[in-house]
Amino acid sequence: MKFYKQLNYAPTMKVLDMTRVKDEEIEQTRKILDSSAELIIYGNLNEEEKKEAIESADIIIGGRLTDEQIKSSKNLKMHQTFGTGVDRHNTQLIKENNILFCNNHSHSIVIAEYAFSMLNAVSKELYVNDKQLRKGDWDYRKHPSVTLFNKTLLFIGYGKIAQHVKRMCSPFNMKFIAVKRTSTIEDEDVKVFLPDDKLEAIKQADFILNTLPKTPNTINFVSEKEFAEMKPSAIIVNVGRGDTINDKAMYVALKEKKILGAAIDVWYNYPKGRDPLEREPVPVYPSKYPFHELDNIIMTAHRAWSTDYPWSEFSRTLIENVNKFIRGEKPDNIVNLDEGY
Repeated sequence: MKFYKQLNYAPTMKVLDMTRVKDEEIEQTRKILDSSAELIIYGNLNEEEKKEAIESADIIIGGRLTDEQIKSSKNLKMHQTFGTGVDRHNTQLIKENNILFCNNHSHSIVIAEYAFSMLNAVSKELYVNDKQLRKGDWDYRKHPSVTLFNKTLLFIGYGKIAQHVKRMCSPFNMKFIAVKRTSTIEDEDVKVFLPDDKLEAIKQADFILNTLPKTPNTINFVSEKEFAEMKPSAIIVNVGRGDTINDKAMYVALKEKKILGAAIDVWYNYPKGRDPLEREPVPVYPSKYPFHELDNIIMTAHRAWSTDYPWSEFSRTLIENVNKFIRGEKPDNIVNLDEGY
C-alpha cells in the first residue's frame, strides 16, 4: 500500500529538515536519507526562502507549523515530528489537509532515565538533605530515605518510557501495575487496570509514574478523587503532560502533606519562548499555584529530553521513518488525528 498524499507526486521528494541539525551533522543526514530525495535545511535559509521551502516541501521533519503554514503547504504529504506529544499541533487542520502525521519515540530512553533519577531523588529527599547540610545541620533522621525495594510502582500510561523505567526498576523486586486504555500487554508481570478502575490501582501504589499525553480524554486524569485515594507515603513523578494532572489538586495534596512528595518536569504555564534570544524576564512560574514555595517537590523545566545523547541517534530514527514513506512503505508511529495521539 502506498502512503503518498497524491498520485501525481514528483519523482524527487523535497525533504525539509526543521530540526536544529548542526552543520557537522548535515552530511550524515544526507547519507541516511534516501538518495532519491532532496534535503533542504531550514536553518540555513532566509525568511523568504523558509516560506517558499514550507510551501514546496513534500516531507517536513521536526518543527511545529502554524495554521497559515499548514494551509500554504500544498505539496506536504508527511510531517515527521521530533516530539512524542502532539497537543501543540493543530491535528484537525493536519487531517483536513490529508497529511500523514508521525510522532517520535526515539528519545524515550533518555526521558525514562530522567524519570528514574527523579524517582530516586524525591524518594531519598536529596533536595531537602542538600539544603539542610548547606546550613550546617547534620541531623540525618529528619528526612530518611524511602527505598524502592518491594514497593508497588503504578504506571499511568504504559508506552515506551514506562517500559524503560520498568526495566530500570526490576532489580528492586518491585510490583508493577499499570493503568492503560486496553488490557493487552506484553509484560506479563504488569497487572493492568482499565481507566474506569484507576482508583483501585492508585490505592495500591507507593510510587506513581505518569507518562500520559495530553488528549481530550486525559486532561485532569488525576485530580481530587485520585489524590484522595493515594497513600500518605505516595510519591508521584510526571514526565507526560502537565494538564493530565490537575494542578490545584496536586498543590493541595503536597501543601497539606496528604502525599509524601512529587517530582515534576511538565507544567501548566510556559514562557512564550525558551531560547536565549526569546526568553521572557525571570521569573515565569510554571503554575498559578506556588509550587516553588513547597519543600516536598522537585521542579524542573520540561528538560528530560535535553541531554548529551547524540542528536544523530535521534535524527537517524526520524530519517529512517521518512525513508519508509518515500519508498511507499508504512511508516512507524502514525498519529491518530482524531484521538490526538
